[in-house]
Amino acid sequence: MTGRLAGLHIVEIAEEISGPYAAKLLVDLGAEVTKIEGPSPDPLRRWGPFPGGVPDPQRCGLFEYLNAGKRSATMADARELIAQADVLVENFAPGTLEGSGLDVDSLSKLNPNLVLLRISHFGQSGPWRNRAATSLTLQAASGWISARDPDRPPVQVGARIAEYVAGAYGALGALTALRLPPAGHVREVDVSQLESLLSTLPYPMLMAQKMRSLGLPANARGAPMLGVVRAADGWVGINCLTGQHWLDVCAMLGLPEFAEQQIAIMLGGPERAEFYARAEPLLAEQTVAEIVELSQALRIPAAPVNDGATVLDCPQYAERGFFVEGGGQGWSFRRPGQAFRFTQSAAAQPDPPTRQRVGELPFAGLKVLDLTTFWAGAYLTCYLGAFGADIVKVESIQRPDGFRYSGAFPFEGDDWYERSGLWQATNLNKRDLTLDLTSRRGLEIARRLAAQADVVVENFSPRVVEQFGLDYESLVALKPDVIAVRMPGFGLHGPWRNYVGWALNFEQTAGMSAVTGYPDGPPCNPQGPADPVVGVHAGVALLAALEHRRRTGEGQLIEVAQIEVAACVTAEPVIAYSMNGVVQPREGNRRRGYLQGVYPTDEDGVWVALSVPDDGLVDHDVFDELVAAWTRTQQPAVIVETLRAQHIPAEQVITGEQMYDPDLIGAQLDARGYYEEFEHPITGSRRYPGWPVRFTPGPARQHRTASPTLGQHNDEILCSLGLSGDEVAVLRDERVIGERALNA
Repeated sequence: MTGRLAGLHIVEIAEEISGPYAAKLLVDLGAEVTKIEGPSPDPLRRWGPFPGGVPDPQRCGLFEYLNAGKRSATMADARELIAQADVLVENFAPGTLEGSGLDVDSLSKLNPNLVLLRISHFGQSGPWRNRAATSLTLQAASGWISARDPDRPPVQVGARIAEYVAGAYGALGALTALRLPPAGHVREVDVSQLESLLSTLPYPMLMAQKMRSLGLPANARGAPMLGVVRAADGWVGINCLTGQHWLDVCAMLGLPEFAEQQIAIMLGGPERAEFYARAEPLLAEQTVAEIVELSQALRIPAAPVNDGATVLDCPQYAERGFFVEGGGQGWSFRRPGQAFRFTQSAAAQPDPPTRQRVGELPFAGLKVLDLTTFWAGAYLTCYLGAFGADIVKVESIQRPDGFRYSGAFPFEGDDWYERSGLWQATNLNKRDLTLDLTSRRGLEIARRLAAQADVVVENFSPRVVEQFGLDYESLVALKPDVIAVRMPGFGLHGPWRNYVGWALNFEQTAGMSAVTGYPDGPPCNPQGPADPVVGVHAGVALLAALEHRRRTGEGQLIEVAQIEVAACVTAEPVIAYSMNGVVQPREGNRRRGYLQGVYPTDEDGVWVALSVPDDGLVDHDVFDELVAAWTRTQQPAVIVETLRAQHIPAEQVITGEQMYDPDLIGAQLDARGYYEEFEHPITGSRRYPGWPVRFTPGPARQHRTASPTLGQHNDEILCSLGLSGDEVAVLRDERVIGERALNA
């Protein structure tokens, strides 16, 4: 077998999605994976939906998507295979593996160098370790279930996307652990699904804390504008990220009188209804393609809201050949391709995985030039920095990272761009350098930094770094073995190459929004997972590329198109449609195989989620009525504890201000050290979320340093390049560098 991870041997004892998806990502990179199934096969072998509603074990497209390229074995072969493996992947409840005689001590005797990846609902430790859960209740406990309509229950994210998220973190954690020194016994990688979901939200706990400190409602937030709206032939997403986007939307629609009312409309004032009453009829007269084309011509982030059918016809996916054929004899379907693309061949000879010197963090000595903006790219570099990499983040005083302005407000003072908890949480563990790349001297310094870097990461639209001469070909001329990670929204080639977009656009394009919402309502944006999940997938690809460079001396370009990662974790709708021609509908809070939902309590605005297996004896509507009649008379805590005593998964639906609450999820998170506190020179002490991965033995800390202020490390970094104090002073005078944003 060839591939960047050729020679890496994985044993998978896992089922459903999270564990198999982690192993699938490693298969895509060339690892050899053997899937072991016990007496009961993986339930996905029976997955549908199918024509007539009858499962056909030979037509299990989702199972094949997750398990193609893996070998198959039985438990009788397990010990022999594990003895030769580098990684063992499992995703059962804590204690299950031990019940099969595969406890850590036994595994250590079999294979002391083994990495054991364990993905479970709440992790292998903490007071919630053995708590029953389903995807719905995990979404409730992590803040993924959110209000969409004030008169209806809040709703989950559809298509089991949440389960893929944990799998992606699992793959990243396993490859990270392989860079740690041998421990002489099994090294555990403990991935919590709860923490995985919490980690892919835009830091609602920090935003709630900020709003409360300003005397505002803790959960006040503006709706994206325009969001998902109806076109003549479907749904389209128009997602204003800046004030300029809003001005351009008003001009595009011929409604300039609303240009100065953006904030009031976002926050739901009376102006909102008036604006939509004027805008919606105008949009309904145009097709999705017409609206997207016109919006993008004006640099307004807009995208189609694709479902399992239309995503296959999307010009960008089609031109890039992203969806590929799957199936077997006599049947076929379409499925997502790989989440990452590489420039170099991967015909390296198999070799043992990298092991660092004893005592080092897994990325110690790795030099990373961070040219990222907003969230997806910065999330990757934050992870690398947390575990030892030296991250130099480049901004400019002319155009600081736009994420600095998210969750911060001009009335907070001249340094308001330093007060965003969202930016801080994504930029821990970094050094900050300001450079005006439009200046000859600034670009020269950036090129000197690139010549010293092992890795360069960026996630702008393609033409941005290319116009500065910092594309891959230019970087290779500076350092032949450099690894460049490019994370464009729509990809480096294709008809939509230069389209602008952000997370909501990618969720809409990939089909996430189409499967989220009420059955009789419009598509809804998940509003969270796309950005960080892209960062996690890019991390998996990068660690494979680093291994490839160790074996061959070759660097390479890694392309991680954000719409393709989003489609990889939204596989079910496209597979279902291509198998039976049926567009998967929005299911609200339902899921096949369960009687479940989100129900009111006796506290106004407080909801609980619960799930029980569906034995087919009770109609779901009747079930909902009976459950709601009981829950609306009970306190949330009483409902959860009563059901939990009966081993029924149930959780309160939490919101941002409750994510530090020890009476809700705070106790579990604190027991596992999920939050870490750092002192910021301007905003003071804050608790920041960590990573959903624990290494035993391994790094005890989730982060290393507080986030930097703008240009905080200018002198330190420039002097390390050999510049004198006088030269640095000249750069500051000429505004090539600086420590305060211009025109903030």
